[in-house]
Amino acid sequence: MLQISDETDDVIFLLSTDWFSSWIVSLGQWSGGQPSIELTKGVARRAASDILSGAADYYLVDLSPTRKAATFDRFMKELRRCLDEEGARDFCALVDSITGHSPLSRDQRWALKAALIREMAGGFGADAPAALGEGVMAVVTSSLELLGTGEIPFQPESGWDVELDGKFGGLLGRLQDYASAAYAPNVLLQEVAGAIRRLQYGPLDVARLADWWAGAARHLSTYVDPRSLAIHLDELGGLDGGS
Repeated sequence: MLQISDETDDVIFLLSTDWFSSWIVSLGQWSGGQPSIELTKGVARRAASDILSGAADYYLVDLSPTRKAATFDRFMKELRRCLDEEGARDFCALVDSITGHSPLSRDQRWALKAALIREMAGGFGADAPAALGEGVMAVVTSSLELLGTGEIPFQPESGWDVELDGKFGGLLGRLQDYASAAYAPNVLLQEVAGAIRRLQYGPLDVARLADWWAGAARHLSTYVDPRSLAIHLDELGGLDGGS
């Protein structure tokens, strides 16, 4: 189910770029085909242009929650007229993965991804196979190889990409930072949750995995409640079974 948040401008900006549309295809986050991606990108560009209204800097435009909600509402209404059922389903799932609504904060989700990167770089500890299981470890490894072990690199593929990335107060890489901190951790969580469902993990298996993963995050000085993590994985696994 589509979740709306104060991050809606970021969703529009990301979806308007050729760079991000390439990422969502390579990560298996869009199954409706290139035509629906192009439609979404076109609508997003019109919405992004409305947001900026010719301003040289995003931080000089109206950033009120009321304006953001109104812009996103218009964006959604136009998209509904363009997308078929499959494209609309892809879009809703993608927005949820970007905004990452869950019992966990964005910082916690980022720490969970960073903890797995740290573990993978160290070859995983002796307790990792028992806690994660070989199937989930394989999914973690393949997902991190796709996502990159640091950030989703911003590689502009068009003049629009370059121009948009320059609209954030001189903070180069703003789009990259947002995608890396808000989007990539949720993709990883979705992949793990999908693997848990496919491998038919029981509640005790999920609890063991969540305890280990939360413990790994504590090494990065971030507290993640294992029960909240287990609940979130269960919710994600029940949505679509992963990609």
